[in-house]
Amino acid sequence: MTPSPVIRRVVLWRWRERTTPEQKLRAKEGLAYVSYASPSAAAIDFGEDLGLAGAANYGLALLRDHRDKAAWDVYKEDPQHYRVGDFIDTLTLEEVTARADYLYPGPASVQGRVRHLALYVWRDGVDERGRREARRALAALRADCGGLYALEVAEDLGWATIGRADLVVEAHFLDETRAKEFLAHPVYREASALLASLTRPERTAQIQHRMKSG
Repeated sequence: MTPSPVIRRVVLWRWRERTTPEQKLRAKEGLAYVSYASPSAAAIDFGEDLGLAGAANYGLALLRDHRDKAAWDVYKEDPQHYRVGDFIDTLTLEEVTARADYLYPGPASVQGRVRHLALYVWRDGVDERGRREARRALAALRADCGGLYALEVAEDLGWATIGRADLVVEAHFLDETRAKEFLAHPVYREASALLASLTRPERTAQIQHRMKSG
């Protein structure tokens, strides 16, 4: 396991319609290579969407953890990182790619388990009271939704220059069944409706993927 908390960077991509299964595989092979060749990252995980929430979901997620900002900066300048990222940009809708950096104190990835990620951008004019209300509603999911074993709600650190989100929700489940139950839970739906009223729907990005599966 990596030290806790770590700095976690998450990137969510949406595939272009013409992207083939072979190209998607090459993209994941590139991410696997980066995870092997980038010692500045304490951990890297990535995976394709499982199709649990319909066509609105993004297609591919990357998560990388760093011990501190210095290690984050080293990775940022890694030429392998840019080569793989540039290739993935040719297969995805670059203009809607979503990114966030946040302090992550939760459990490490466990192969075969399911992760839900959702990135949000506040609407103009939403004040701190509204943001607190949203965070409170999300935090309540820990007690009300029995199917999850980890939930983190975090503010973005503000380091991304393009496609930066403001708020990150990360939830972990033992399997797809529990993830589906969570997404259908009335309390989660209520929290999602509140978030929809406070955030920009065209900038919301979410995915459910299997951990350490590629």
